Amino acid sequence: MKKVLLTMCSLCVGMMMLQSCCKGDEIINPGINPTQLSVWEQNNMTIVNANYQTGAFPAPTGSSSINGITVNSNALQGGMNIVTIITNTAYNRFYIGSKDDTSGYLVYVPEATTADGAGNYMYTIPIIYSTLYNNNSMTMLISAEDENGEITEPYEAKINFVSSESGELNINLTFSNAKDVDLHLFMPNGEQIYYGARGGTVQTIGGTTISYGLDHDSNAGCNIDNLNNENIYIPAELIQSGTYRVVVNMFNNCNPNITTSWSIVTRYKGQLISTTTGKNPATGVYPIGASNGDMTTVMEFKITDGTGTRAGSNIKADSFVPTPLSDMDIMKMEEAKFYKELNK
Repeated sequence: MKKVLLTMCSLCVGMMMLQSCCKGDEIINPGINPTQLSVWEQNNMTIVNANYQTGAFPAPTGSSSINGITVNSNALQGGMNIVTIITNTAYNRFYIGSKDDTSGYLVYVPEATTADGAGNYMYTIPIIYSTLYNNNSMTMLISAEDENGEITEPYEAKINFVSSESGELNINLTFSNAKDVDLHLFMPNGEQIYYGARGGTVQTIGGTTISYGLDHDSNAGCNIDNLNNENIYIPAELIQSGTYRVVVNMFNNCNPNITTSWSIVTRYKGQLISTTTGKNPATGVYPIGASNGDMTTVMEFKITDGTGTRAGSNIKADSFVPTPLSDMDIMKMEEAKFYKELNK
């Protein structure tokens, strides 16, 4: 499988064709009209229900700054970034731009919830990055406008690209801080892809070696790598027809004193796929003190034009070689088994 240098997580140009798609494995982008995406959004990022504005990023009108902001500084292809802000200041809107491309920016009016008993507000900004951004990093700009119309100084966040695998089907999990949050995919044939069964390689009848599975397990066992992303990819030769189920799991809440926002986005043939249950993209928050082992189903979807399986007609029999498990993978499996028995 071809390895790609991940540009910021994806909105494909193919989104411009979304209106012609059909049901079942229909590709959609909820809340975004693909015919109205600006060139700036195609090259940088977009946000569901945000408005694009041309011109320079808004200048601050005072000396205040945004407090309590959390931004994931790493990005994988096909994923998102849930920017989280917990503050005692009420904001009417946010401005999101790029220091590397100052020709435009996004205006986002968020929903706010009370985050704690101290009266703080919690805001989330669900950013979707573009695959067309072809640099090794970017500097995101985030400003806020308060109830008096004062615009804060811009918060600058350096976003780094992370190399990963890409396939016909890509499922990406992003979370806001360093915890062991896991991504699971249940395939139509019953195979489960996760840290304990990462996938592997197979040989095609034509002699080509192809790979599939999970290629990132971030912060495993609370051994912190700060990647805060996980990625599952399936190449075209192994796409099965049937129902897929995507699960998020707080395996280990490494710091239970802080909340953790997460998002999962699934793309088939480069575009968002519709769901039979749940939403795509899917977002959520693990609150302070969230327990381990929730195994939450976030979406199910169907693919109707799959052409193969791990033992399909285009794959050599008995050619599967599993991805070796690390010592941490094995430890996590043993720990999960222990707690499952304990909770019976």
